[in-house]
Amino acid sequence: MGTLTADEHAALARLESTVEAGVRATLTVLEAGKALSEIRTRQLFRDSATSWDDYVVQRFKITKRRADQMIAFAGVQEAVEEVSTKMGTPVPILSELASRPLVGLQAAELEAVLVEAAGSDEGVTAGSLRKAAGKRKKAKAKTPRPQRFKVPGAVVVVTYNRKGDGNVIEALQAAIRQAEGGLEREAA
Repeated sequence: MGTLTADEHAALARLESTVEAGVRATLTVLEAGKALSEIRTRQLFRDSATSWDDYVVQRFKITKRRADQMIAFAGVQEAVEEVSTKMGTPVPILSELASRPLVGLQAAELEAVLVEAAGSDEGVTAGSLRKAAGKRKKAKAKTPRPQRFKVPGAVVVVTYNRKGDGNVIEALQAAIRQAEGGLEREAA
């Protein structure tokens, strides 16, 4: 005890202050995510912007993706706190990056991930969480590539979204029904 020099004590105080600022920053991002979630859920932006995307860009100069990441971070941290309380094992506040693999997991899956990560050699780290969560997340189905059809007078492009299964005939039939409905509304 008492082996630090005066210069080392000063350096330690400066470095600890920097660490405390980093911890406060993480907590601030967490609170910002909670606030963004409530603004979006309650649509409190409706008087100042026409869409959520426009609102976050205009008001905070961040993208929708970044806002969604902050909201997801807050949601995951809240879920982790609930699960860790239930387990009786405190889990430290995760970094935003470490929490990303946990987004979308149900409570039971989250608990299994935390138990597995805590039981690993390295403990609860970004890597152990990513590895444990990866075992439980379903592989994302690939979205089929767009298909182009040259027909007399037009080129029809079928671009699938994540819900599309790649069935061209069903997509084209649905498009024809929509087009026919639009023509009927125009004629009325």
